[in-house]
Amino acid sequence: MPDKHDELQFLLQEILNAFQSQFTAGISEFELITALKQPPYSLFDEDALRDPLTLFQTHFVLFHSLYHLRNEWREQKVGELDIRATQIKLDSILSFDADLQVADPLADYYLDWTNLSATDPAEVNDLLNSFWQKIAGVDVNHYFSQEALNEAMLILQITSIEGLSLVQLKQQYRKLQHANHPDKGGSVEGSQQVLQAYTTLYKYVSNK
Repeated sequence: MPDKHDELQFLLQEILNAFQSQFTAGISEFELITALKQPPYSLFDEDALRDPLTLFQTHFVLFHSLYHLRNEWREQKVGELDIRATQIKLDSILSFDADLQVADPLADYYLDWTNLSATDPAEVNDLLNSFWQKIAGVDVNHYFSQEALNEAMLILQITSIEGLSLVQLKQQYRKLQHANHPDKGGSVEGSQQVLQAYTTLYKYVSNK
């Protein structure tokens, strides 16, 4: 069974994938966190930046996923994601040469999840639980109307969510995201609709 870290990383990276146009234009870390605090994502609490420790934890989780995304986009030759607190920007011309083994201690630091645990294990556990509650939802009936669930099922071409597993949901999401990707003849709008539908059903199924 996948652990919380793996599932969180997958969902956060999928959401960050949808920000490709913002990364191309350039966006600051603060602007990105602010966007992720808003619906339909709502991944960060309002107090995500309230004190140095919480700020560090939020920053680390975000940069952890950003560096994974950078590696993924390098492999796909999408471009080079320049990751800085002041600006996160996707360069259209790939500046990374895989044949050149250049040490990147900053990337090594953020890609090592144990560095987050090194701050304070109890606080880190609370942070992960907070993220997980945001993803899974606390009260399904409060957060999701039947209309919203039906719309998400229609977009993902799922006839019933009774007995639907997270593995099956992820497989269907990947299938439709691939078909709706702009590079495959789809559109950015269609790709974002699939992501939002997946997020809705993910929260619902996780809470069942």
